[in-house]
Amino acid sequence: PDSGVHVVNKGYDFAKSRGAEGVVSVGGGSAIDTAKGLAVALPAPDWRFAAHFREGGALPQHDPLPILAVPTTAGTGAEVTPFATIWDKAKQQKHSLQSNLLMPRGVILDAELTLDLPRATTIASGLDALSHAFEAVWNVNATSLSDGFALQALRLLFRHLPAVVEQPHALTGRTAMLEASLLAGMAIAQTRTALVHSMSYPLTAALGVPHGLACGAFLAGVLAYNAEADDGRIARAAQALGFRDVAALRQALDDLLARLGLANELAAAGATRAAVEPLAGEMINPARAGNNLRAAGIPDVRGILSASLG
Repeated sequence: PDSGVHVVNKGYDFAKSRGAEGVVSVGGGSAIDTAKGLAVALPAPDWRFAAHFREGGALPQHDPLPILAVPTTAGTGAEVTPFATIWDKAKQQKHSLQSNLLMPRGVILDAELTLDLPRATTIASGLDALSHAFEAVWNVNATSLSDGFALQALRLLFRHLPAVVEQPHALTGRTAMLEASLLAGMAIAQTRTALVHSMSYPLTAALGVPHGLACGAFLAGVLAYNAEADDGRIARAAQALGFRDVAALRQALDDLLARLGLANELAAAGATRAAVEPLAGEMINPARAGNNLRAAGIPDVRGILSASLG
């Protein structure tokens, strides 16, 4: 499910031998991230992602091959972001790329491709979109434009995420989820992600927890943490979403996560408190946590973790 340097390198050899002139990616965020890696690497004569990461090299600065992205999950928004995540499995490290060279040239949203998504994938990918939208709101880089994208994504997600889990073949709901994912992606393309994502990475790296599910584990806890020092941004967002105040927004999020069965999903994925607590020291990624509206350190992370996993 996660793109890796070995996958990109294998695809590079295959596509290079056939003189590929573009990349069409049909799949979830990992498939699109793989396409982004290929599109950047293929114009180079001989280039390996593993060497790039381990030697700290720069991305090739040439025009990438054009990418057509066809997302089949509603979560990452990778089709509209200048980011890609490539895992180095040998080193158990996640590498985040950021460059306008990674932007797909075209996007096709076809909700019929998502109708048969498994329940677990629908939940995990939906939680990723939900996390993107929330993290764009409580972000030091937020703008009025990113707020507009994020808030509309949240309106759609609160309404349609639990509905498509319960009625997976509802085309209207699946269409709304693709739209929400795209909007949330457009929001984080401007702001980048924040503390929720920072805390989520060790769960995926060490425990194999699906990315969206790992984000969902801390979403309510980080909302509560940020609300304690809210300068009015979260309160305004709550009201824009139709909630009376931040407390009502927090209750609505708790209700949504309960309706999705988040606690059971996390337990099934092995994300128990006992398994996660030893990872707390690895949960501050400055490139992500530094975007959070409220500064956080390891003691804060431990408090959020405790509140989130009981």
